[in-house]
Amino acid sequence: MEPDKTVNPYQSPSVEVISASPDSDADFIEGGQAVSMGNGLAWIGSGWSIFTQAPIAWIVCAIIIFVITIVLGFIPIIGGLISNVLFVVFAGGLMLGCQEQHTGRPFEIGDLFSGFKEKAGPLMIVGLLFIASSILLLIVAGILFAIFVGSTGLFGAMMSGNQEALAGLFAGSIMMVLLIGLVMLALSVPIVMALWFAPALVALQNMAPLAALRISFFACLKNILPFLLYGLIFFVILLIAVLPFGLGLLVALPLVYASTYAAYRDIFLAE
Repeated sequence: MEPDKTVNPYQSPSVEVISASPDSDADFIEGGQAVSMGNGLAWIGSGWSIFTQAPIAWIVCAIIIFVITIVLGFIPIIGGLISNVLFVVFAGGLMLGCQEQHTGRPFEIGDLFSGFKEKAGPLMIVGLLFIASSILLLIVAGILFAIFVGSTGLFGAMMSGNQEALAGLFAGSIMMVLLIGLVMLALSVPIVMALWFAPALVALQNMAPLAALRISFFACLKNILPFLLYGLIFFVILLIAVLPFGLGLLVALPLVYASTYAAYRDIFLAE
């Protein structure tokens, strides 16, 4: 039998090339894993370590975000909508910056805008879905309040000018407004859960927006205890941050993003 002349016996061995994952030193855990409650504190500690490696760059990014928020705040309605979309893209860029810092490259101010260069479309869709869910929440609040006004006769009492009836109804309306506020707070928690890891999953794992929102929600759900501890600690941090004329927010805001990246690695990556 003649040897196969199509094969060069002197050529280097070849292997199939497999594209590297976004994080080459870790395997992605589909859906995320449950971690212990104490990890909520560890996320903040890891976030602080990320921040202290490039504090000036992080603080400048925080200043840019605050300035953009103030400027857009002068534009009625549209400004708030643009802010929500922009901040999701910013979050994706900061997650990319944290990833670069993790692999050895220092965090840079330009990382804040890297989401516009790589994942602008999907990140903006996440922002638009967040806006849509927030609007739906406001509609629910409006319906609940309209039901209350209609069922108690508050509108009729206001039109008739019956002061005694108004006094009693207003006292009850305060309690109803508080109750509606609690309902809205409870309904907003799932929205926050869906959004929390979505920018990281889109930017770092190339996920589609809806898939990222879904996986983020269930990852937060299975880690409700560490997130409870994380939230309580961060509540104290924010209280302290606003005391010195709010200047502490220049550190607290970067710490939110950096600790979110730390939580993402802890829950979604097997290192």
